[in-house]
Amino acid sequence: MNFDYKLFEMINQFAGQNDVLDQTVMLFSKFGPILFGLVLVWLWFSKSGRMIENRRIVMYVLTITIIVLGINKAIELMYFRPRPFVTHSVHLLSHKTSADPSFPSNHSAGAFAMTWALFFYRKKIGSILLILAFFMALSRIYIGVHYPLDVTTGAIIALIITVVVMSQKRFLDPIFQNFIQGFRKSI
Repeated sequence: MNFDYKLFEMINQFAGQNDVLDQTVMLFSKFGPILFGLVLVWLWFSKSGRMIENRRIVMYVLTITIIVLGINKAIELMYFRPRPFVTHSVHLLSHKTSADPSFPSNHSAGAFAMTWALFFYRKKIGSILLILAFFMALSRIYIGVHYPLDVTTGAIIALIITVVVMSQKRFLDPIFQNFIQGFRKSI
């Protein structure tokens, strides 16, 4: 047995032991991405701070998230890793029976993509979302649908892409500014 699977077992062994915990983790794992999305909607329409700056942050978050999920899809097409429940006996809490690739985790990558980008601009909300993204990754292992390496890789890809995209601010800021001004004129 490898380290990745041993770590998976250490986390997944708690699944099925406490109904309240199981249901809480399942709900968070399933609907957590909506929570991250609601933060973006709130930030886009928020009047706190500078509205244009808030919208630019949302544009960065969306750009990074789209790139990260695109990279994940490319990796999935080149490398197929079965999900834990396909190759092992696990405590599966998900109704997922699909044999789509386990590596890398889209939930983890998406959560961390939104988190790193927000953290770059807004440390307070970014720190809160960083904790939530960590729990999102952990929840995917707990319910039996991802290995630790799957969620860690998703987080690392998100961090790398965030750094790359943020290094291109001088090119992206004018594009985002034009989009935001066009949006403001259209409403």
